[in-house]
Amino acid sequence: MSKLIFWDFQGTLAHDEYMFSKALYNVLCKYEPYTEVSIEDFKKISLVGFPWQQPQNEYMHLTDSEAWWKHAEDILIKGYMKLNVSEERAAIYSKEIRQALASGESFQLYEDTIEVLQYFMEKGYSNVILSNHIPELPKIVEELGLSPYILDCISSANVGYEKPNPKIYHYALKKHCGYKDIWMVGDSILADVRGPEYVGIKAVLVRNKIEENVRYYSKDLLGVKKIIK
Repeated sequence: MSKLIFWDFQGTLAHDEYMFSKALYNVLCKYEPYTEVSIEDFKKISLVGFPWQQPQNEYMHLTDSEAWWKHAEDILIKGYMKLNVSEERAAIYSKEIRQALASGESFQLYEDTIEVLQYFMEKGYSNVILSNHIPELPKIVEELGLSPYILDCISSANVGYEKPNPKIYHYALKKHCGYKDIWMVGDSILADVRGPEYVGIKAVLVRNKIEENVRYYSKDLLGVKKIIK
């Protein structure tokens, strides 16, 4: 095969609205069923420190999943404490967020996802997921039933670089070399269009508003079939 498509995951192939906020809230309710804190309260707080928030940096020290989650737990503890959860209780609750998110159960595929992945697979394209995500993304993808349609799943948490850092695209291109026709499809203008274009990958923006000039755009994945031939 000489044709390759990199696909973003969150917001492109699948979605989990308010991913961390929802997980934080659900775990709190498990331990404190009569809490007056709402999920809206969690949506309002800022969780600062995730690697994808500063993609210009490198995170090679976090490529071990245990190290990544230890880093994340520190962020989540601070999030709980902003809503007056004690540090001691926050430390206990935060350890359960990993289990809450590391499963396909919290994600939903878009209606056109499997149809389009299968279409391009039958057209001779290799499908590879390339996403800023948690270490367990390959497991999530498998549980969602996407494995038959993809060659590989690359999560930034396991690589040490975040889109749009050029190094993550170079990593993916080196891992999957020998292709002549290469595309990226995703919902982020920066991570899935400008970043790939910078390293010579053609890119399609999907499921998002066009706020600046993009060469290739589709409101959904079905329209990508008309762009990538």
